Amino acid sequence: GFSDLRFAASNRVFLPFREHLKEWCDPTTVVEETKGMNLTDVDKNVLIDIAGSYGVNVCGYDLYKRFLKEGIKTVGNLGPVLGPLHPVLRENIEMLQEIAQKPDGEVSFHMSGTEAVMCATRLARFNKKRRMVVVFGGAYHGWWDGVQTIAGNERSAADVITLKDLDPNSLDVIRMRRGEIAAVLINPLQAFHPNSPPPSDLVLASNSRKAGSKSSDKKKKTAGGLQQLEQTYMNWLNKLRKVCTDNDIVLIFDEVYTGFRLAPGGAQEYYKVKADLVCYGKTLGGGLPNGVVVGDRNLMSRCDPKKPLRVAYVIGTFAAHPLVLGCMNAFLKWNKTEGVKAHKKIKELVKEFCINVNEDMENEDLPLRITAYTSVWTMLFQKPGRYHWLLQYYLKDEGINLSWVGTGRLNFSLDFTKSDMEKVQKKLKKACKRMVEDGWWHDEKATSGISIKLALAREFATAFITSFFS
Repeated sequence: GFSDLRFAASNRVFLPFREHLKEWCDPTTVVEETKGMNLTDVDKNVLIDIAGSYGVNVCGYDLYKRFLKEGIKTVGNLGPVLGPLHPVLRENIEMLQEIAQKPDGEVSFHMSGTEAVMCATRLARFNKKRRMVVVFGGAYHGWWDGVQTIAGNERSAADVITLKDLDPNSLDVIRMRRGEIAAVLINPLQAFHPNSPPPSDLVLASNSRKAGSKSSDKKKKTAGGLQQLEQTYMNWLNKLRKVCTDNDIVLIFDEVYTGFRLAPGGAQEYYKVKADLVCYGKTLGGGLPNGVVVGDRNLMSRCDPKKPLRVAYVIGTFAAHPLVLGCMNAFLKWNKTEGVKAHKKIKELVKEFCINVNEDMENEDLPLRITAYTSVWTMLFQKPGRYHWLLQYYLKDEGINLSWVGTGRLNFSLDFTKSDMEKVQKKLKKACKRMVEDGWWHDEKATSGISIKLALAREFATAFITSFFS
């Protein structure tokens, strides 16, 4: 009866294997308790969580429990009063203005990151009186069909232009169509995999996953390659910033995922580039659903002073819900103090983790490498194969919890220690060895990327013909 689960559970593996998965196992995990980064399920199995609760768990579950308790303590006497405002709102606004580098800006509260993006794009269109919004290939900005130009949206987003990341020609398009374009929408997570959707086992046909390097050369997929890509992306953001400024176009950062994960001040701090509007969500709610937009006052306006009947209706029933504000307040205070130290520590730990795992895999002759973007990381398969998607189930059997995208996107929360990462490394190596022992990573010389693609093409053609004539 849980429709969301049915969708996520059926989209964990490459399409041809979907029906086999349904018959083979139930991927659902039902949990009762967390302690640190460990989940305890109803059968008392303990799993190390590297899924990160879809990006929400930046700090560590124990801290969110603290934020929830502090939030209730702050606003508990008020209850779910909507309309009248709790005093904590003002303190939150001041901290958000500081984080977004907008001391004179305004803040709008919502109930999800998708809603925050909806708000930002609507206000940009309204205040610039233009209808087009630019997005970049592969970037995800929530499930709203107004900006979702990739698979999953059957409505044509006719007022969205999809351009190529890191391409000078894209800057030329923005300049030439400046009279139509209201905003350029950026998801800084794309620095990890430019012009590609978020890595997922759903599309893992072979070893075609790319992340952490501009080059497809496997030898360059190292920490150095990622640093080079991050510098390239920083330069790209600066160029976009200049083009938007010169042509009176709004630059929007979708920081729903990267805000507070790349740095305490998000991608603006990490890349040293300022946006006009910034969208936040996920972890900002201190464990509760939320969405926030922070922007320059003139861009946050929802009324046209010259046309009183022209308004941008952007408001919601649960905007600025007292309990959300209370938990958010606890998170924001932590972010200003303990969070700064935690971010510095995790970067060094993750860097060391990647080096150790890759050396381990190479020494054991296992066809897997990893690469990371601060605390976000992914697994890269080093040889062609049709069964790489099975690794997520071996990992779960070894006691590691992954999200529905499998080995594509993994997250360390800031409470991970060196010891915790060593446990993950051991479990990862053991799962990989079992993949070899069970024959899923066989060494047949006939297996190549081309032969796999040809086999897939034949299978899809056969399936289409069978379906057509039946």
